Amino acid sequence: MSTLTPRSPVTEARIAGILYILVIILGAYAELVGRQGLVVQGHPLATLEAIATHQHAYRLGFVAEMLTNILAIPTTLILWRLLTPTGPALALTALVLDLTQNTINAMNAWTQFVPLTLLPHLPDLGAIPAAQLGDLARLALHWHDVGFQIGLTFFGFALLLEGWLVFRALYFPAWLGLIYIIAGGCYLVDALNFFLGLHLPFVPYLLFGSFIGEATMALWLLIMGINADRWQAVKYPSPEFTQRSI
Repeated sequence: MSTLTPRSPVTEARIAGILYILVIILGAYAELVGRQGLVVQGHPLATLEAIATHQHAYRLGFVAEMLTNILAIPTTLILWRLLTPTGPALALTALVLDLTQNTINAMNAWTQFVPLTLLPHLPDLGAIPAAQLGDLARLALHWHDVGFQIGLTFFGFALLLEGWLVFRALYFPAWLGLIYIIAGGCYLVDALNFFLGLHLPFVPYLLFGSFIGEATMALWLLIMGINADRWQAVKYPSPEFTQRSI
């Protein structure tokens, strides 16, 4: 089995950065254009009609959603490999949390596709009133929101652990880990607000914190990569080399 050379972590970090940026872009399209952009609040039938009218954009949103689930897997694995030298147990826990979130989102994707099976013009649905089809489609999208928040809960905890490892690692700047921790915390507050039905007005703005944290991490990996010498020193430590102290 081959081992990582000093240059390998730099290459892997930049690959992860490219993939991470694609995940962010595709995820944003799936959420803002392909799904939420067509929802007419309080009007299920109007929502279904909007999906029917802009079916191409909605289908592209679904494809984008699926691509994020696929691209997130190698991104997660690379982050795990890069962070393992700093804390093997925590890195593995974060990996499991990340992949659990990814699995939930992949399983949950069917609820996003459901409205496309309920379009009023489909011949098999002629006996069902259009208003009822709209209600069913909107219900499926509500279910998607629930599943998405469940997945983000696992993801939020993963970001907390990964951010802590980045903070401790000498081959990343400490501030990058703090920003990533904040991103995970914002996701968890948003999920708690959703599950408890608190409807706190400031919570939606917290997602900007999550976006900034993830985008900063992705850009750092792409542009700056990783300090390969320090990564090697952590992976194969000498007696005089220690982790960043708290």
